[in-house]
Amino acid sequence: MDQDLFSFRDDLEAIDAVELIALLNKKPVTCENKLYEPTKLKNPYRPGRYRVKGVIFRNVSFSHTTIVGFEFTNSTFERCFFIGTIFQDCRFTSCKFVGCNTHRIEFRDCYVDPKAFDECICDHRYSNIGVYLFQELLRNSRQQAQPEFSDEARYRFMKWRRNYLYQEILSKPWGASWRLRISLTTLWIFEIVAGSGMRLGRLTVSSTLVLLFFTLLNWCFAVPMGLQRGELTLVDAFYFSTVVMTTLGFGDITPSAPLGRVVVSGEAITGFVLFALLTSTLYRKFTS
Repeated sequence: MDQDLFSFRDDLEAIDAVELIALLNKKPVTCENKLYEPTKLKNPYRPGRYRVKGVIFRNVSFSHTTIVGFEFTNSTFERCFFIGTIFQDCRFTSCKFVGCNTHRIEFRDCYVDPKAFDECICDHRYSNIGVYLFQELLRNSRQQAQPEFSDEARYRFMKWRRNYLYQEILSKPWGASWRLRISLTTLWIFEIVAGSGMRLGRLTVSSTLVLLFFTLLNWCFAVPMGLQRGELTLVDAFYFSTVVMTTLGFGDITPSAPLGRVVVSGEAITGFVLFALLTSTLYRKFTS
């Protein structure tokens, strides 16, 4: 999707706080082609938050504005500018950001689901904005003790970081980018296998597939690997692979050939890494 985050399609009409609140008090509301000029937008009906429900903000600029004490529900922000915007003591419920510029946005004491920004940036040319956005969401969710939002923000942060590395690699010659390519490959494998350490289901599936692969490998090549003692059944191969991957090493089935020892050593290292990832992910899930 071709996306330009630094220009509006139409001319904007300047608006102040009084005019904006008056517009939001109307039902239904579509706030379109507006330029909010003041540097602050505060809830005029404190204490509590000013509720904004079912509003569509389209081509609206809140750049360099501090927005305090608002609760947005079922609202959509389309092609809006939040450059240098600070949201303080705000809440976002079932909201969606589409094609918005969130360069240097900040969230302070906010309730906001990172999933709301899935369609916010669709062009990988702006990977630096995506990295900053989800890093800021990660910081806010950790400070607000929101573990589920923290996991989502970290997962998306790692994804945009990978995209950012890819764009950086494209701008450099091969000889000067080999370290970045190694980092990119590592992040890519980590995301596929373990969901960047945030997806327990994906890690469980990956571990199961690896176990089944090693089971078939040990069963099909039992003779060259020196595992054959009588007839090695598929159940025996599964048992041996499980013992090796969990690093238990009972010793009732052991490789006698050099090839088998090398392969089994690799299986043990792979199992140790997957087990460490699984333990780390489970610990994060339960302690959060």
